[in-house]
Amino acid sequence: MKILIYGNPVLRKKAPKIKIIDRDIILLSERMFKKIEKNIPKGIGLAATQVGYNISLFVYEIDDDKGVIINPEILSKKGKEVAEEGCLSVPGVYGPVERAEEIVVKALDIKGKKIEMRLDGLKARVFQHETDHLNGILFTDYINDINNLSVEEGFEIPEKLLERLKVS
Repeated sequence: MKILIYGNPVLRKKAPKIKIIDRDIILLSERMFKKIEKNIPKGIGLAATQVGYNISLFVYEIDDDKGVIINPEILSKKGKEVAEEGCLSVPGVYGPVERAEEIVVKALDIKGKKIEMRLDGLKARVFQHETDHLNGILFTDYINDINNLSVEEGFEIPEKLLERLKVS
């Protein structure tokens, strides 16, 4: 299982909702957890679209809290907060993104049970970031100035992102 990198057109597709949660969906989510745990740097969230599956599912692991979220829908947003984000599909690149401080999300869990959650802090940010992925949106879409990006040593800004941010 490979993580798709910025510029891959699959990352820009809107993922259709999952109708049936079968063994394949369960196995995919297990493989996705292994991928974020073994990845360097370790991820805290991964959308199915990032590994080439055009379905509405993401996994998250924030400290001891982990889960599979299917067909997420953000019902409401409250407040605003800017914080630095990164993405496994744009490795080593980080930038400030404004997100809602608090959200209410409805989704299905891995057993198909309807869930509704009120989230804040890092978990709210991760859910917004991953839900964006399922809608073909990357965190870099919120950044309009190359000077707002920071790059880890050994990494570079993807060429297509540089082209988009280039000042004329």
